[in-house]
Amino acid sequence: MKTIGARVGVLLVMILLGIFLFITGKEHAVFIENKGEKYTPKNAYYILDGQKEIKIKEKKKKRGYVKGTDHTIVVRFKGVDGMEKKVLKEFKTKMGQKITINLAMIEDESKWLKSEKIEKEKK
Repeated sequence: MKTIGARVGVLLVMILLGIFLFITGKEHAVFIENKGEKYTPKNAYYILDGQKEIKIKEKKKKRGYVKGTDHTIVVRFKGVDGMEKKVLKEFKTKMGQKITINLAMIEDESKWLKSEKIEKEKK
């Protein structure tokens, strides 16, 4: 009876470990765009989760990849007044979500991050 209990316990631990590793190791595509409503910086630079700094030009869109659920982005650009600004933001990703970050709107709390549910195509 002890061996059956031990085997069931090990099996449950392995299942829980598999679920945890699947969620934390899932790679997500994050779209980063530089398109503003009023002001768009000519060049913006961003660092996604401590990776290398990437330059994005005005009215362009790029794709980055992140793993896990909690992420940070550091954005550097010249503002309207010509002074260089540096902004740090944190965001979360979920399975089945498309994340779009707008660097031109990064200072606006409501418009910098757009999360949409990915729907599968029906045949």
